[in-house]
Amino acid sequence: MLLKMIGLLFLWGTIIFTVMQKNDIIWVVSALCSIILMHFIPKWQKLGGLSHLGLQVKKGWFRFFLFGSLIGTVFQLIRFSVMYSTGAIRIQNLSVDTNALMVSTIILLISTVYIGFAEEIVFRGYVVSILPYSPKIVVVISAILFTLGHLIDGDFAIARMCFLFIAGLFFAICYVVTRSLWFVVGIHWFWDFSWFYLGADGGTSSAKIINVAMNENMKPYYEWIDVVVVLGLLLLLLILTRKSFLLKKS
Repeated sequence: MLLKMIGLLFLWGTIIFTVMQKNDIIWVVSALCSIILMHFIPKWQKLGGLSHLGLQVKKGWFRFFLFGSLIGTVFQLIRFSVMYSTGAIRIQNLSVDTNALMVSTIILLISTVYIGFAEEIVFRGYVVSILPYSPKIVVVISAILFTLGHLIDGDFAIARMCFLFIAGLFFAICYVVTRSLWFVVGIHWFWDFSWFYLGADGGTSSAKIINVAMNENMKPYYEWIDVVVVLGLLLLLLILTRKSFLLKKS
């Protein structure tokens, strides 16, 4: 177990190293090396490669991926609607430069796909495989590790930690129930992509179809709205999977 935990820390370290790179070429090389290591380290530990962790290319895998992508996109559309209707954000402008938008959209898709795959391989595929506990305990541990893994930036806001933990529970339950990383990768990838594409970070870029600004008066509630929205998503998942997950014994 010690070697497996060391492997977990090492793989998470490769993700951190990659996302910190400012040079595009180094970023691409680092991302490719990181994914390769995520295949071979579990294999060396007799857990199997990426296919054994949930990335099997078998019948139905693409359907899982597309369905997951739809869920990730719809979630962010709902989140954006809630944020807008509560006055937490306001629309500044819509992107009108079609050529710039097309190019930057491709760049944004590429930049978010790495996190979608890497974090799901590590925090779901790898973590779930190395923990010899019941599904319910494994899901909680996976969510805790997912949360801790995102605190390296020094942002320990309670609302943010709650959001990360609940999101971690959601992703982990999806993986435990389906055993398909394609499904959770699809959710995670388009969850992140749509978040940036809809301008949810409040920044301005040609890679956003909408540029928004945060309402400073609503700033104290901004992250708590996120918590409520993702909690609703988690509760819906638990209702839909109560037979396949909540009643699962092993």
